[in-house]
Parts: sequence; structure tokens; C-alpha cells
Amino acid sequence: MKFTSEYSKLKKQEFTTIRKNNGYYHIGDVFLVRTPEQRFAVQVVGIKPINKSEITDELALDDADCTVNDLRNKLETWYGKQYDDFILLRLVRK
Repeated sequence: MKFTSEYSKLKKQEFTTIRKNNGYYHIGDVFLVRTPEQRFAVQVVGIKPINKSEITDELALDDADCTVNDLRNKLETWYGKQYDDFILLRLVRK
């Protein structure tokens, strides 16, 4: 699971990430997190379907260190403007 930045959430024991809802992630799965500076294992402990309109300022700040508009723009850059089927993963460091 790749992160392109050293987001502040990555210092926490438990954190979230928004990913494309493609059926790849399941509760209990363990992944290696890779950032520019870190490598560590996480386990998926929660999955919630979410679309761009459900992203709040609080979630955007906590999840991506940015405003809700900036996060929506990032998602549109990565997945296209029309794509709107995401999941909010809750992860715990192993």
C-alpha cells in the first residue's frame, strides 16, 4: 500500500485511507505500507463505502492533511472526474 507523502496520520497507531472500491481490500488483510521514508505493516480493521460528497472537512484534514476540496481534486486527478466509488479503510499498525 503506497503513500506518496509522509502524511501526519501515518504517525498514529490507527488511521484511515481512501481507496478505489475494487474489491481488493478485506477486513483482516495485512499490507505493507510504503512511504518515501517508512515501511511498516498494517491490518484492515474497517471498511466503509464512501463517495466524494461524503468527505467532510474533518475527514480530509485527518486523512490527507488538506481541505475537502483539495482532497476531492486529488481523487479526481488520480481516478478521473466521473469516478465516485471509494472505500474508507481503517488500518491498524501491526
